[in-house]
Amino acid sequence: MKHTLFLVILVFVLVVKPLNGQDIPPPNPYININIISGNAIQFIFSDINQYIDGILNGGQSTFIRIGCIADWKLQFHTDQAMFYGQNNPAHTMELNNVGLVVVSTGTNLDDGTNIINYAKTLPLALQSTPVLLLTKGSGSNKGYGLRNAFTLNWEMGTRRGNMNSQTMLEQALYPDIYNLDIILTLSFY
Repeated sequence: MKHTLFLVILVFVLVVKPLNGQDIPPPNPYININIISGNAIQFIFSDINQYIDGILNGGQSTFIRIGCIADWKLQFHTDQAMFYGQNNPAHTMELNNVGLVVVSTGTNLDDGTNIINYAKTLPLALQSTPVLLLTKGSGSNKGYGLRNAFTLNWEMGTRRGNMNSQTMLEQALYPDIYNLDIILTLSFY
């Protein structure tokens, strides 16, 4: 029965897509962010070259869609000022070892017309204070569904953009599992 329900939903989506159903507002028609996938990102360093060169988005991506009846902006920040080791909280790592590049996959252009993308070509490093990722361009960035679809590509230890300029090896980090929460804040412009 569950398998049959999945097939029915899949057929419904295929039928609705050509009708531009993405223009229909979600249940909260004012403002929302939908994390489609990639809500848990993991970097595993298993090779000395990764400690030197970092990991440049080897599949660590988050897919989101933004819906808003007015112009909006998106910021991100962490819930703590430092990475702390799970096995030993005395082990720490700076936030700026992780960065983010945003790729627009929606129909609202991120060339400054509809959206200004501050993480388009170089990553923006994690910080504990809000960092502006996306905002309104010269036109409007309002819309739903496929208009405002984005891929957030995460990288670690690459030293690009405003990320930490030292390699992971130079920082002499202790082996551990480092966790934190990243907060995406969507607000009206």
